[in-house]
Amino acid sequence: MGKAAMAALVWWTCLAAQAAPLRLPAGKEPVAQGGSVTASAQGALIRYRGWLLAVDDAASEPMPDVLLTSAEAGQAPQLRVGAMQRALPVWSAFELVKGSTRLRITALPGPDEVAALLLDFGDGDYRIVIPATGIARPAYPLLTQRFPGADLALLLHDGRRVMLPLGSGRAHVFGEEQAAPYRFTKIKR
Repeated sequence: MGKAAMAALVWWTCLAAQAAPLRLPAGKEPVAQGGSVTASAQGALIRYRGWLLAVDDAASEPMPDVLLTSAEAGQAPQLRVGAMQRALPVWSAFELVKGSTRLRITALPGPDEVAALLLDFGDGDYRIVIPATGIARPAYPLLTQRFPGADLALLLHDGRRVMLPLGSGRAHVFGEEQAAPYRFTKIKR
């Protein structure tokens, strides 16, 4: 095999390794069909089909599968799975699989150019966008334009996370009471 062919093989192997999703062990308990988001101070806990994600230091028992930290000015959002931690610069994505459910986490430019996170559960089952900074209420309708296909936004409002269902035409915010979970189900696309 020539040097050019060997270099191409190494390049394709590296590319395939980057594209391969990280696989997490499936839990032993039955998998619920829907999901929920519970606001917790500046963070939130997201549950969907066996996944547990903690956003911005939301406390959880048991230990979450994924810890997400929003971007700060000049820095990328952070993702931690077990001992592995990585930054997600804008336009990068990380894919995970747990049981039979996929999760793709993508960093996108937010409304204020600080990176926002877009969570894609399953094969287009449900999409959640998490802007890193607060957004003024009059700009809420622009979220569906900026993040087409997103079903829910986790917004910072008065120093805490609230949930805004997208695509319904009305800007009704949930989670200001901080204890009641917002429940959702798979969306057929």
